[in-house]
Amino acid sequence: MKRWETPALWRWLVVAAALSFIPGLFLPYIGEEAVYTISTLEMWHAHDLSNPLIYGAVYGRPPFLNWIMLPLAELLGVPHVLIASRIVTAVSTILTGAALFGLGQYLGIDRRHTWLAVLAFLSSDALLYHGWLAYADPLFGLLTFAAMSCVLLAARRQNVALLIAASLFTIAAFLTKALTAYVFVAIVWLVVYVRHREARLTLIKPAALLSYALAIAVPIVWYSFNHTAAVGAQGALMVADIANKLRPDSLFEWLSQVVTFPLETFCRFLPVSLIVIYTYVRQRSTPQPAANQWEGTIAWATLLNFLPYWLAPSSSIRYILPIYPMIAFCLGGYLSRIDLRTLRVAVGCISVAIVLKYIAMVWAFPAYEVRYRGDAAAVAKDILYATHDAPLYIDDPSSAGLTIAANIDQMRWPAAPITFPLAESRDGWIITRHADAAGRTLVRDYWLGGDHVYLVCSGRDCATSGSQPAVKGPSRTTVPLVHDETRRPGDLRLSSVEAKPE
Repeated sequence: MKRWETPALWRWLVVAAALSFIPGLFLPYIGEEAVYTISTLEMWHAHDLSNPLIYGAVYGRPPFLNWIMLPLAELLGVPHVLIASRIVTAVSTILTGAALFGLGQYLGIDRRHTWLAVLAFLSSDALLYHGWLAYADPLFGLLTFAAMSCVLLAARRQNVALLIAASLFTIAAFLTKALTAYVFVAIVWLVVYVRHREARLTLIKPAALLSYALAIAVPIVWYSFNHTAAVGAQGALMVADIANKLRPDSLFEWLSQVVTFPLETFCRFLPVSLIVIYTYVRQRSTPQPAANQWEGTIAWATLLNFLPYWLAPSSSIRYILPIYPMIAFCLGGYLSRIDLRTLRVAVGCISVAIVLKYIAMVWAFPAYEVRYRGDAAAVAKDILYATHDAPLYIDDPSSAGLTIAANIDQMRWPAAPITFPLAESRDGWIITRHADAAGRTLVRDYWLGGDHVYLVCSGRDCATSGSQPAVKGPSRTTVPLVHDETRRPGDLRLSSVEAKPE
């Protein structure tokens, strides 16, 4: 094998990795995936495309992912809204790999380097876990990485149109999840400006500056005029969410985060990260071929974008999905310069990782869900059987509660999705984690994994429900029901539910 050749095996591995997303489309809900299926159905039912809601409350995230899910859900049918959501995330991850390949090609990077970077990305955590779960992160990562790539290519080709495209991608990324898209792109812009003098005039041309101003104006306008319950409500929730992550619970937890975050990142890129470190240590005294100047630029941009999440008191590995392809780019560059024997070992390990993905999708995840997480769809059917057409509410924001609610919403569509109990609603059934709350009679309890969820009734529905089947667990209790008379549906807030895997 000559060093400049790209073996056909590599291409087939990329195809195999892409196809491995298909089995995952049909798995039951995992973690808090129901956040976006619930919010999409609630937006659809309310005919309000600007405000994602969960249980009738403001979710506090922009709706771009919901907008993309809606036509797919309508095409596939409401019972398959989870599949629609996973199609969006899986395609986003595959397109991120394609964008990484395009970035390497148009930057003039060696073709082997580019292919190996794609393989490093498609054998990482993006393939095995975070790249297919139905959260906003894969789409956010795609759009943010596309914006960063456009900045790099604009500097390389001195093309202002690409900077305008970068601004548009940044806006779309913000509308998908969060303001942090601007930070990712701004850091890349600054690194390019400092390292590439020949590109500086392009970066500050009037058309480019106008596109930057437009990108900055969009969040201001969105938060100022979005009509969710009160002007600026959505912006306040997002700012509060970011601020909470900057406050450590304790010095020990912050130090633990600083130590473990880079280690977790290393593990998320196994097996490639291990081979690169091993080869670097073994050959550190051997002169290495010179790297392309753009490799250094991307490496610096990756490191600077990594630092805020490394040093933040509260962080999660999924927050750095936008720089996953950039990390893979750096790993692929090193792989392209190692000896052929070690490279063959690396490609073999990548092949094993892809095979493990198929095993996980076909056997491991389904077995885990059945044995340890429980059947939320069966619980939802049982609740609908018990409650018939009576008013049904939920006050459980846990992953178990979200999953039950999502299944119920899908099963009884086009009826209204279930919501929090309203102040004026004294009769009905409630799915809750607090069976001993005032005025409620325990009817059923369910275990889903480690979560204990109760079905309780209140008011006239308890008197007319007739005999109830024996419940497993705590005995039936009746205590006075507590209401918040000052709360109205339009005043609801839900900031504690966040789409994150367990």
